[in-house]
Amino acid sequence: MKRVIFLMLITSLSASSQGIEESFLFANSLYEKQQYQNAVETYKRVLFFDADDVYGPQSYKKMADCLYETGEFAEAAYYYDLAYFIHSGAEQVDITLQKISCHLLLREYNLAQVELFNLPESLKENQAEQKVFYEAMLAFATEDFEMAEELFKDIAPDTLAVHELFRENDKINKLSPKKAKILSIILPGLGQFYAGDVKNGLNSLLLTGGLLYLGAASAVKTSILDASISVLPWFQRYYSGGYNKAEAIAEAKIKERRFKVFNELLDEVEN
Repeated sequence: MKRVIFLMLITSLSASSQGIEESFLFANSLYEKQQYQNAVETYKRVLFFDADDVYGPQSYKKMADCLYETGEFAEAAYYYDLAYFIHSGAEQVDITLQKISCHLLLREYNLAQVELFNLPESLKENQAEQKVFYEAMLAFATEDFEMAEELFKDIAPDTLAVHELFRENDKINKLSPKKAKILSIILPGLGQFYAGDVKNGLNSLLLTGGLLYLGAASAVKTSILDASISVLPWFQRYYSGGYNKAEAIAEAKIKERRFKVFNELLDEVEN
């Protein structure tokens, strides 16, 4: 009886091992076919059932690649960390570069900087170029534009075009959200005009102007007190809302224009 139980246990373990291997090979085939979401689910089954860590460690890198391709950058960074310790040499550098990309996309700039420091001095040509590219992205994201310009010039074929884009970026830096707010405090709508939003500027000017007119007309027909009670709360609401909105519009315009410059810089690098 004991022998039968032992044989059943061995057979079960063998079948389980074979099932894990088949799942691992199937996940690899999905990876090669770029069916990344399905590959992720299959790799997760491998990791869950692989108690002996035979196929799991071999799955980390491809698992991370699949998660990266599906936009799960935080989880991808986690698996790149696991993959890093079972690889060596140039493969470790490639994994680190992918982790840097994840951190940049997640706006985890401090973590991206740490990973850049961890890269060895001796790199392959393509790895060195990728490192400079990520350094340029990090410098731009953290608003170190002087450094970013130097780095982008190192990797872009048309340095003059890069220079012009950074001069355009300098103009964006002159746009001040605080100034937009102050201008709209002085005259409703003026801050929006300053930020380049004519439509909202006109709306603010006409609305607050209309309320002032309504209040004056009401004061003439009734009394200043009655006009204050009926109109002043609405005027205060739209007046304060107008200058706060002017500040928000200026901030949004800065982000929009800077994003456009950044995309054009990326185009220059790709060319």
